[in-house]
Amino acid sequence: MAMVTASVGSEPRAGGRTPSVWRKFLDAVAEPQPRNAEQEIIEYLQRHRYDFPPEVWIELERRRLGP
Repeated sequence: MAMVTASVGSEPRAGGRTPSVWRKFLDAVAEPQPRNAEQEIIEYLQRHRYDFPPEVWIELERRRLGP
């Protein structure tokens, strides 16, 4: 899965001007939060819970709750 990000950037623009507070705020809000692979797997399994046979869920729960 490839992540596509678009960034306006907050580096000084041509002419030596620094970005405004508003531009910094928008950049911070628009910046995607880093996602960790484990969280993505958990979300996928929760969305597709009923696509797997019960034996798979039993094994996943056993491994997740085990030592």
